[in-house]
Amino acid sequence: LCGDRIRIDLAVADGAVADIRFQGRGCAISQAAASMLTDEIKGKTLDEVRAFSKDDMLELIGIPLDKNPVRIKCALLALKTLKSGVYEYMGAHADEEEEL
Repeated sequence: LCGDRIRIDLAVADGAVADIRFQGRGCAISQAAASMLTDEIKGKTLDEVRAFSKDDMLELIGIPLDKNPVRIKCALLALKTLKSGVYEYMGAHADEEEEL
């Protein structure tokens, strides 16, 4: 089993990513992908983050991983972590959106 770990911290302001950082431990692909993702996502709205797809991530990385599915999992770990956090945040703040 893969032992890679990624933690992503977001600062959200006005529905957009004001700041994003990651901490991680693992293979070069998972860590490089997390770094590239944080650069790409900063300043985007939460809707844009939600729309950022697996294909977008693989294109961002620019490394052909189609022959090694285990490495695809490494490349997508940061995106999976980010989206999980964004959906959790949006669910927790859904009432605030409705009040506006």
